Amino acid sequence: MAKSSLQKAIEKQAKESQKVARAAARRETAQSVVSGANFVAGFRVMDEESEVLLQEILNQYDGNENNYINFDEHNLPRSIRDSILVGFEKLKQYGVVSEVRNWMNGAGITLSENGKKYFNNKSAAYEREAAESERLQSIKITTAHKKYDVFISHASKDKLDYVDGLYMAVKKLGIHVFYDSEEISWGDNWKNVILDGTDSSEFAIIVISENFFDREWTNKELQEFLTRQNGSGQKIILPLLYNVTVDQFKERYPELQEIQCIEASRYNREMVTVLLAKELIKRYK
Repeated sequence: MAKSSLQKAIEKQAKESQKVARAAARRETAQSVVSGANFVAGFRVMDEESEVLLQEILNQYDGNENNYINFDEHNLPRSIRDSILVGFEKLKQYGVVSEVRNWMNGAGITLSENGKKYFNNKSAAYEREAAESERLQSIKITTAHKKYDVFISHASKDKLDYVDGLYMAVKKLGIHVFYDSEEISWGDNWKNVILDGTDSSEFAIIVISENFFDREWTNKELQEFLTRQNGSGQKIILPLLYNVTVDQFKERYPELQEIQCIEASRYNREMVTVLLAKELIKRYK
């Protein structure tokens, strides 16, 4: 029996709804990857699959002034072809393509200027990072004022996920770090050791997270450094927000709202280390 006009309209609407839902799911999947991309010297590095896809697009680009490519996906690995629509969505969110019109086994793609220059810009970013790292390592940082250059104050629950890696990145640069896991020995009075560490450190990176909030001992450490900073008038506290917003930070610690903080989501561990090294250079030169 032939379908009525109403049945056809309902089926058409259902198909449209499914199409919209699939597109939204692709955008969400792409966004989760793009938002987790690493930054090198301020340059966002795409995930490996996106780089493979962009490279193949560039291989097929003939240099026309419209930046347009009739893209054939057959040369791509099967794993990328199977999720090609998500791949295109990631490229749009990375800003390396401006338009994609999909068709069977390919697409009409318009490159952005950033897309044409992506790999050159990536190489330049790594060169800048290497040059900065070499420059910093060539500078001898002495600890004339304090035993430790920096004290890392944190919640124990954040060690494995974040703080252990931060400690290793800072230590690798030759900076003297007070880190409780390394400084407290068997049989020590740990409270006394930590308090001695707060008094013997030039700076304090305060890793502020949900786990940090309302913990007795982390707040004790914070107050020790705040008292020293207010007493000396010299910068000591370096707030580093881990999985919390600036607004949450200011709401929880209104006494710190005038102190500039940085967010771990925008600065990877190596970038944090470079910023710390710059502060130490200014302090000790």
